[in-house]
Amino acid sequence: MSGRPSLLTLPREIRDEIYTLLLNSSNVPPTSPEETGLRYREAVEDDVFSHRNVFYPPPTTWKGHTSALLQCNRQLRQEIVDATASARLQQGGTCKLDVMLKGCMLWPTWTKLLHPTGKMEHLEVNLRLFDVNGGGGLFWGCGGPGLTFVVLFRLLNRLLHHGPRFLYDERDNQSLEIQTLTLNVLRGSGEMLGPNDRPFEDLEDPAVKLKRRLEHEYKKIYQYICSSVGQVVRAGLLTDKIQTLEVCYGDAVTLFATDDIAPRTTPSDEWEEWGFVWGVDEGMKVEKVNSPALRNAFIAAT
Repeated sequence: MSGRPSLLTLPREIRDEIYTLLLNSSNVPPTSPEETGLRYREAVEDDVFSHRNVFYPPPTTWKGHTSALLQCNRQLRQEIVDATASARLQQGGTCKLDVMLKGCMLWPTWTKLLHPTGKMEHLEVNLRLFDVNGGGGLFWGCGGPGLTFVVLFRLLNRLLHHGPRFLYDERDNQSLEIQTLTLNVLRGSGEMLGPNDRPFEDLEDPAVKLKRRLEHEYKKIYQYICSSVGQVVRAGLLTDKIQTLEVCYGDAVTLFATDDIAPRTTPSDEWEEWGFVWGVDEGMKVEKVNSPALRNAFIAAT
């Protein structure tokens, strides 16, 4: 072998193995909202909305593990594109997004992202719920969706209209179409007994009581998520954006299809009153925040 060794001096089949390993690699999501590190949140002036926010990952994390190689030269870029196409055929093109939810605040983290394009075959979202025992009521409201859905729909809107980076970029804003979106409703960690549970600790095992109470809360939350998602689907806002959407909790699965629903680009006036915005958000401004600042936000909200 002559010259200085490099990736391109390896046989093509070995390079393809390297690309496959990169494409199949996954990121480990944070264990809790307090351990997320650097994030970007929307800068809001109104204190009423300061505790209804999404803490977006740094812009560099949405590009996937092969992004640096794509920028090296034309040959590597074409080989990565070929390997990505092969991975989509073999794996169904599944990308994975972890979303932690606590109160009315979200922390999304890409755990697996193939080279981003304008289309995804399958997106699997794990929605991990924290402190449901103390705040499950945020999922339901009087006549409309609960406060939590404001941030959930905000995240969905920016994913579909801004792409995997979530944030608007006037130089390279990219909308996204998803063939199948799977939303898994999962339990977070750190659930504790509430004040109303403690008087009965001597009469029943606290762990058993907490498990039974949480199971009831999670089932209700799953039903409210299905109900609110159904309203968005029937309104035609996901038509031409998502073909099939399924919401799962344990063995329960609710399936939505948008094929026979007329597309719509704007929500009703009633939804706008609830804080639901749909479309490209060119005026969004973000600010950096880290985990210590997030802890302060939790203290201020309680």
